[in-house]
Amino acid sequence: MRAHVSVVNRTIYVFQTHLGIEAIERTNPTLRTATQPGVNGPTAEGWLVDVNAIKDLRRLKFASWERWDEYRERASTSEKGALAVECVRTAMKRGRFPFWLDATEDDRENVQIKGTDILIFCRKRVQVKCDYRCGDKPLGTGNLFLQKAERNPFKRR
Repeated sequence: MRAHVSVVNRTIYVFQTHLGIEAIERTNPTLRTATQPGVNGPTAEGWLVDVNAIKDLRRLKFASWERWDEYRERASTSEKGALAVECVRTAMKRGRFPFWLDATEDDRENVQIKGTDILIFCRKRVQVKCDYRCGDKPLGTGNLFLQKAERNPFKRR
């Protein structure tokens, strides 16, 4: 799964990775580079994908998160990334984050008698990106930056 945190929209855009790839293959979007403060040359390459091109994209409006004002556009990639991860973790803790789950009905009589009807299987990985100006217009660009490659010249986590 992917979660792109839009600071300008105070929204988390969540989608399944394979549907992002499908949108790239279907729409053939522009390949662009990205930079970071203090580094000469590009530090990432990716596609600008229209937010409406990704099937089943979930928009999690999260204006209530208390830490939006800590973002600084000129902050390091690591600082913005850490805040984005905390934003997503907070949404998860509050039960606001969408997960796609595998669920089956448990037909074992002894389990159902104890009150369990559905078994949920959730082993998911979520890649979080601070995509500062992404997302819906007029505040955002209308796109998500779906990364193809990156380099980490400062060797930061």
